[in-house]
Amino acid sequence: MHTSSYPKFDHEAKELSAFSFSIDTFIISLKNGQIVHFIADDVQQFKAWLTKNGVRDIRKDDGIPKTLKVANAENI
Repeated sequence: MHTSSYPKFDHEAKELSAFSFSIDTFIISLKNGQIVHFIADDVQQFKAWLTKNGVRDIRKDDGIPKTLKVANAENI
């Protein structure tokens, strides 16, 4: 079941664009361009919530389409 909000987190899933995790803090990019930081009580549970709601993990997907990466590599 997808829920649009997460306990103690001030933003709904629909507002989120991408995230990264470092040490104990999630760094989250909002669709409006703002960056927010969040320390979750349960890191794995919060990460699962982000993933279930389609928020991009920048460690797995940097947002650059593979076709552009190939085209740029050919021009080097």
